[in-house]
Parts: sequence; C-alpha cells; structure tokens
Amino acid sequence: MIFLKKNAEVIKITSILVFLFIAMSFFVNTQPFGDGPDEIDRYKIVTFIENHGTLPLGDDSEVLIGGYGASYAFQPISTYMIAGYLLRFLSPLSLSFEVKLLIARYINVIFGLIAAFFTLKISKLLFKDGLISFLFSVAVILLPQNIFIYTYVNTDGIGLMSIAIMIYGILRGYKTGFDAKSDICLALGISFCLLSYYNCYGYVLVSFIAFVTYFIKAKDISSMFKKGLPIALCVVVLAGWWFIRNGILYDGDIFALNARRECALRTGEPEWLYKMSQTYHATGHSLYEMIFKSDYITLVWRSFVAMFGPMIIPTFRYIYWGFAGLFFVCVAGLFFPGKSSCLKGFEKTDSRLLKVFLTLGCLIPACLAIFYSYEWDYQPQGRYYLPCLIPFFALLCAGLEKLIHFFGEKAIKITKKTEALFVIKKASVCIIFIFLFASAVLSVIKILLHYGRL
Repeated sequence: MIFLKKNAEVIKITSILVFLFIAMSFFVNTQPFGDGPDEIDRYKIVTFIENHGTLPLGDDSEVLIGGYGASYAFQPISTYMIAGYLLRFLSPLSLSFEVKLLIARYINVIFGLIAAFFTLKISKLLFKDGLISFLFSVAVILLPQNIFIYTYVNTDGIGLMSIAIMIYGILRGYKTGFDAKSDICLALGISFCLLSYYNCYGYVLVSFIAFVTYFIKAKDISSMFKKGLPIALCVVVLAGWWFIRNGILYDGDIFALNARRECALRTGEPEWLYKMSQTYHATGHSLYEMIFKSDYITLVWRSFVAMFGPMIIPTFRYIYWGFAGLFFVCVAGLFFPGKSSCLKGFEKTDSRLLKVFLTLGCLIPACLAIFYSYEWDYQPQGRYYLPCLIPFFALLCAGLEKLIHFFGEKAIKITKKTEALFVIKKASVCIIFIFLFASAVLSVIKILLHYGRL
C-alpha cells in the first residue's frame, strides 16, 4: 500500500500509456494495408527510400499517385524517411512485407505514445484540480480518432506529437521564464512540426508569438534574443534543410505547393483532374452552402470522434451520442457562473494571454481545413481538425468544471455538507472516465468485428 501511494502518479501514467499502446496495437495489426487514408500512396515513399537510399523527387514515377498525379513527396516526409532508412538498414534480414509494414506503422505508434506523455504533462499545467486535469488528458488521449491516427503510415502523427510538445514548451515557459527544458521543447516541437503536415503549421506561428510576447511583456529583450537564437538555430539545422532542398529543386518554391499543382496537371488523368477542379468555389457555391447545406458538418463531426479505415468504418452509434451529449453539457457549462482551475497557476495577465494563444492554435487549423475543402479539394475529414484537440478539450473541461462547481455549491446549500461538491465532482468524473475508456475499447471491438477477427 505504501508503495502504491508513493508511486501513484507513475502507476497512473504507465497504465494509460500501456492501455493506449494495446489499443493502438489492435488497430495496427488488424487493418489491411491501404485501409488507412492514402496509406498505399504514402508507403510508396517509404519503399523508394528503402530501395534507393535517397529521397524521391515529387514527380518520381515510383511515388506518383495514380489518377491524381503528383505525390506526397512534395510535402515533408519525416515519418517516411525514418521508416525507409530503418528498413534499408534492416534489409539484410530479408523481412516480409507484412513485417516491414508493421515496423513503419509502429513508428507512428511511438509518436502517439510521446504525444500522450506530453499531454499528461500539459494537463498538470493547464488545470490545478487533479481530477479535471486527469480527465482532460484521458479525454484527449483516448478519443477513438486520436488513437486511430497513429496506427497507419502518415505524417499526421508526428504533427500532432509536435503540437503537444510545443504547447507544453509554451506553458512551461510561462511558468519558468522559458528555462532550458522549455526552450528545448519549443526547438524540437517547431522542428518536428515543420517536417510534418502543413495543417499543423499554425502552432509554429502561435509558439513564436507566445515566446516574443512573454519577453516584451517582461521588458527583457536581451533574454529574448539570448534564448531565442539557439531555438532558431536548432530549427534551421533540424528542419531548414527541407525547405532549402525544395527551393533548389522547385525554383524557389520552398513549400512546393505550386510544384505539386503543376506536376498534377502534367501527370494526372484528365477525368480525375476535372473531378478535382469541381470545388464548391469553382462551381459557384458559397462557403455557407458548403458548411451548412451539405454533409460537411456531419462528416467532420463523426470522423473527428471515430471514423476508421478509408473513412467508411464508423464506431457504435451510442459512442457518437455520448460524445455529443458530453460536448453539449461542457459547452453549456461555460456559461454557468462557476469556477474553473484552468490556467489558475499563472499570473492573471499570462493566463489571459495563454487562453488567447490556445484559442488561436485551435482556430488556425480549423480555418485551414474549411478553406482547403472550399477552394482545393472537398475533404470533410475530422483528422484535419485533430490539431485543435488539446485547446478544444481544455475548453470543454473548463466548462465541465464550472458546471460541477455550480451544482456542487447548490448541493452544499441544500444538504449543508461541505463534502457535497467533492462527491458530485468525483461521481461526474468517474462516469465520464468509464465512458471514455469504454469508447476506446468498443472502437477496438468495432474494428475487430469489421475485419472478421471476432
């Protein structure tokens, strides 16, 4: 008993990570190759690097996407590089394709575990209340779609991991005056982010603004440069090479967006290109029509919670009902006159600034996802909204905490017992814990049923 009390926190964190690893492993080992969104086209880059030992050009015939033309090699390919070079190193073992695929997928699983670890650390900085803090981390980590995103070959996983690292670096920085650990987290987080998915890039901007604002507010410009320059140097070394390479290969197009578009026009099939060109904007429909008069909101909502495989495998309907009810209650709680411990451990001005930064971090990827679907390619996929997960769930947990305090104080007045608030809080959090764990377990069961493993 003494051992358990002394190591309660370690046991709690370890238990969540072990549970997460097992849940992700079921997905990794059950999904057929290519059932993850665009996994086949992404894995072409892994295979190219494994076979040739070099990075492909965006228009290399071996990595082109059938029909569409172009390829994922125009975008940052950090995850595929790790997998490709690791498999090339292991080539003397003559591994089967199935084993190679598992290795590539488990690289993303590792990113998921690191993201979960930093989410647990973030929760301690976000909420002073221990129960709400733990609830927040469990809600983020065990959201079924968040589990799924780390279980097939993609660069979304490293992007979401980088966001968790950056948010932790910002929060810790505002606590410690940007000590060495905060600076290292920012440097690594920004570098990983730049080498991941473009929809995560908003957090690079947020991190920069948060860092600069802190020192301007403190009127300590010399420290800003003293701490900022090593971060910038680290980012240039770790991530800058990719954009320099793009600039050289694609005539100064460091993000390779124009190069990718031109490649698609040159190598894509006319029928496919015509279909891709029929966007809501190009066909004269308004943004309002896309969002509110199509299936956009429904599909985004369902695939934000849980939509597996190539966006065709939903989870059990009562999981959607449960999350819908939970979201509604938490949002309603924000309007109640209660208390929340969210960011209470910071100075008042810092707390307000951090709320603005987290809100900005949430809004940027959401706006980018909407803009992309309207202007470029209609893709109402919840995975494009997962970069909003940490700030969004922090907001929901703050609303829940206010709601609990509101009804708890009412209960105290009626029962005249001070423990009423604690009882209500513990009961509410326990019920939600059970639902979150059940939603993760049932989503695994859904996958096993879908693929005939049960």
